[in-house]
Amino acid sequence: MLSPQLNTLSVMIFVSAFIITLILIPLVKRLSSSMGAMGYDVHKPDKPLIPKLGGLAIFLGTLTPLAAVAFIFNIYTTVFLAYLLSAIIASSIGLVEDLRELNPILKPLLISLAGLPIILFGVYSPTPELPFIGQTRMFLVYPLLIIAGYAVLSNAINSTDVLNGSMALMSIIALIPLIVISYVRGEYEAFIISLTLLGSLIAFLTQNKYPSKIFAGNVGSLFVGATIATIAIVGKIEVAAIIALMPQIMNEFHIIFSIGGLKSARYLAKRPVEVRNGMLYASRDRDSPVTLVRLITAIQPMTEPTVVRYMAMLSAYAAILALITQFLLIG
Repeated sequence: MLSPQLNTLSVMIFVSAFIITLILIPLVKRLSSSMGAMGYDVHKPDKPLIPKLGGLAIFLGTLTPLAAVAFIFNIYTTVFLAYLLSAIIASSIGLVEDLRELNPILKPLLISLAGLPIILFGVYSPTPELPFIGQTRMFLVYPLLIIAGYAVLSNAINSTDVLNGSMALMSIIALIPLIVISYVRGEYEAFIISLTLLGSLIAFLTQNKYPSKIFAGNVGSLFVGATIATIAIVGKIEVAAIIALMPQIMNEFHIIFSIGGLKSARYLAKRPVEVRNGMLYASRDRDSPVTLVRLITAIQPMTEPTVVRYMAMLSAYAAILALITQFLLIG
């Protein structure tokens, strides 16, 4: 458990992240418009143009309180410094992608670089705990898993940013078990980072939910993915994080396998869903990408908010499984 003083600090940093993000969102909207960084909301009948650099508000809304706390309380730990560099790398790649499309094969390779600060600063433990097995020794393999983990988790979260509020809501739910586990285990750095990101995402969701007024963009989803990867590694809760993010991870792998590799979604001839009269219909074309949204709408046509609720329910099930696995099978 964490100290009462740290509990008070965690509440302050959560509220600060929420407020700062809310303040930044209107500014980011204007910045996106002035830069021409706009995206079509393709699941609306009129396909409105929406500012797509909202992730900058999440990025600054998360890092600003963390930096302030580190400065005021003089707690410049190597974990926070490594996380700062990792977050900057992931967000920078996302920003470039939002302004100029990257090669779909090069993109995950670049994102994997976000894991380098974690390795170089040595803020990881190469002895992860696994269900039924206990503590393992992966001194040689673990750094490679870190590199792969950043690419997989960041792209997985990015792949769910397809409907209004879907990425933010699913990420919020996935963070909850990580916050609980970090608190119980006394992993204060992972706990503080998790709680700060949670505050920022909740603020962002108020403007990103249906009908969305701003998109997170790659800059936001890649930042969120890199942050959760950092939380999992420095908090030594890798298994719980993977289980909590299983809907996002499975969605990403379904997409990759169904389209035959890493390809840009912008140039796919067939879409996973069709929009008719404000309803989402699963594509009946066997060559269309297999996505979580397509699988959900295969049950029956649904409105966009209804699909997002189903996605949130899947995340909630995964979050519960993550808690069960951590406390009953790992300890």
